[in-house]
Amino acid sequence: MPSFRHSCRALLVVLLIMAGLSFRALAAEVSFQYTLDAPVVTSAGVYDAQGKLVRVLWTLTDQPAGQHDAKWDGLDAFGQPTPAGAYSWRVACNSGSAINVGAIGNSGLPPSAAGHTPANIESVAVDKDGNIYTANGWDEAGADFKKWDKDGHSLFDAKFEIRNGKPNGAPYSIAVDDQYIYCGVGGWEHEPWNNRQQIQRFRASDGKPAPFTGTHLMDGHINVYEWPARQIPPATPPEDAELMKAPLRAIAIHGDTIYVADALGGKIRKYNKETGDPEGDFAVPLPSAVAVDPAGKWIWVITRHGWLRALSAADGVDGGSGIQIDPETVSLCFGPDGVLYAAGQVNGEVSTIKVEGGVPHGIHLNVLGQKAVPGDRAPDHFFRLTGVAVGPDGSLVTITKDPPGGARLARWSLDGKLAASPFKLLWETFGTEFVSLGNYGERDPDAFYSMSFKKYALGDRNAGKWDYAANAFDGQSAYRSDPHGAVRVLHLGDHDFVFLPMGDGVQCYRVDGNVMRLAALLGGRDPGPGGKPPRGSKEKLGQWTWADTKGTYAPADNEIRWFKQPGLAKYTCFGMDVDAAGNIVFANSTTHSIWMIPLQKLNDRGNPVYDWADAREIIPRDHSPLGFEPTMAQRAADGSVYAFGWSKPWPSPKNNPFWMGGTTLVRFNDRGELLWAVPLPAVSVGLDVIPPGKDGQGGCMVGQGRAAQIDQYTADGLLIGQMKPGDAMSQETGWMDNHASVAVNRDPRDGVLDVFAEDDYVCRIGWYRVEDGKVRVVSGAMELR
Repeated sequence: MPSFRHSCRALLVVLLIMAGLSFRALAAEVSFQYTLDAPVVTSAGVYDAQGKLVRVLWTLTDQPAGQHDAKWDGLDAFGQPTPAGAYSWRVACNSGSAINVGAIGNSGLPPSAAGHTPANIESVAVDKDGNIYTANGWDEAGADFKKWDKDGHSLFDAKFEIRNGKPNGAPYSIAVDDQYIYCGVGGWEHEPWNNRQQIQRFRASDGKPAPFTGTHLMDGHINVYEWPARQIPPATPPEDAELMKAPLRAIAIHGDTIYVADALGGKIRKYNKETGDPEGDFAVPLPSAVAVDPAGKWIWVITRHGWLRALSAADGVDGGSGIQIDPETVSLCFGPDGVLYAAGQVNGEVSTIKVEGGVPHGIHLNVLGQKAVPGDRAPDHFFRLTGVAVGPDGSLVTITKDPPGGARLARWSLDGKLAASPFKLLWETFGTEFVSLGNYGERDPDAFYSMSFKKYALGDRNAGKWDYAANAFDGQSAYRSDPHGAVRVLHLGDHDFVFLPMGDGVQCYRVDGNVMRLAALLGGRDPGPGGKPPRGSKEKLGQWTWADTKGTYAPADNEIRWFKQPGLAKYTCFGMDVDAAGNIVFANSTTHSIWMIPLQKLNDRGNPVYDWADAREIIPRDHSPLGFEPTMAQRAADGSVYAFGWSKPWPSPKNNPFWMGGTTLVRFNDRGELLWAVPLPAVSVGLDVIPPGKDGQGGCMVGQGRAAQIDQYTADGLLIGQMKPGDAMSQETGWMDNHASVAVNRDPRDGVLDVFAEDDYVCRIGWYRVEDGKVRVVSGAMELR
């Protein structure tokens, strides 16, 4: 009869087998030793005979110089026993630095949310002390409005008072007096905010709300409209309708009265500036700007097609002597000398008009500025001049938009020595990036191109120096869509090309001096061959390509190459990416696999040619226990593929806002075989491969969504470095929330990695320098018995 001891042992064996273990797995333990020449950060893993990662032993552990002992318990990453046989260990050692050296695309100081320059500035005003106030529309960091001193330093901002107020909304016009800031606000276009158009008031001393005192008001605001778009007459010309959708075009303050230019109502409205009570109105066709003369006797307005007229402040009677200036004059203000200033968008100029009573006596065109052209950068060249204000010393303040996105704020002093203009630049600040990323090419590593079509000149890299060199946008906006991948700048044939993953495809732009010209397109529905579909439309999915053959930089119907007509295509992706050879790679959510569309050729004009018919699946759907579902993929120079997505062991967490991201990082070899799979520290949304280098070990960089931290992985799947915003970004950043979050390149001159990261919160692109050449791997063999 078996002894009690033997019975217990047999029962333990059964229980262990049921649990998927064995005596060997439980007892087996392999030891190994390694020596470090200096203190380093280490991560380690175990690999099978085919070089596939079996288990990560530890990550990011600081270790001193000397000999170290380590052990492996024989289990894999899921706690299961591994077969007996030959294995190897690898210890990755990182003695290099990863430093946040700068942030590109925002000149605001300090480099923080409090000091940043918004990428959208709609309106500007100046108070009696020369302080500047801007209405900034939507700003991710909550600077709905902002106060600056006369030297361009940020003093305070709205801190979400409008965006998170009642209604939730954004300001688009602004005025100021001795005590208060007045903002024209548009609420969001859904209930319960009903797109309310209001005048809201705030303290000029600190930006805190200062509701009007009238008891009849809603939440202390002057409510002018709800759902204004529904009230636009059907036959209204489109350009007029655009003004009417945000009808409170301008605000002026004089004495106890607020004057509001109401484009939808066709009137100048008057309100008591303390109570908010209405005090009447004057009929004016489509007013877009308003100013009151210093004596308070005449109200000057811009009406339809740029007509400047004066109305009596007492009874609204027209002065009768109007003149036509810039047909898209958007701003009026009086200087301390009683001269009227006007900002016009058609000519990109600030003009002055001398007035006496209600009569204009002379106009001096172009006292400052000229219309900018693609590739321009001069501070006094305006792409879209959106406002002008005059300080108590006669200095001018201008705001301008740099399409397709970005804003500049500048102050100009009166200086009669200049021949072309009586004004000279005192300072300029700008925010030119929002939800954006950028990169440079190997041929010219100092020319940095962004998804906002801006060109920057990179300077001292270790100091993070850069200059805004040019607005490279050529005006072709029809095909712009949401950014969805890493920017790639490639030299193909005789030209440099900037590849921008946007929408459900890729857009290729040819560098022509300081301008990016549309050269090739591949896509489906967003955009389609006719451009980006209107919001809410239900365009059917097709598969099409185009390459410029005539130098027109825009597709013609007969140039579109269709693979699948609309309604017949079946693919979905959150974005596509381009490898170093110009091939397009993407994770197809319909097939749960990874595809590649090779660069077919360069056409006679030297532009890239793609054909959906060449698309092929390079990584089939994973039916293994891992159950990997890719959401983003990048192809390395050696043909291997890095990807992240979801998996059975590491699924998407509940209430995950980063639906386009992943919890699982994998690498496949050039034959499509899985080399390793590791869990990411957090849900991540950005991915790019590390280019090969003389000393670099390869691998990839992954951007975490919520923390906006960048994780550095070796080609062996070991997490060997992490980076977060440092002093150059005031330790501040927002979420990374799309695939256009991380881009990596290697400076061919010093071999150091440049890593770029999205930061939509502070309207910029983070810049890191990483010494991956100081990552070394020590390894050895071991036997599991």
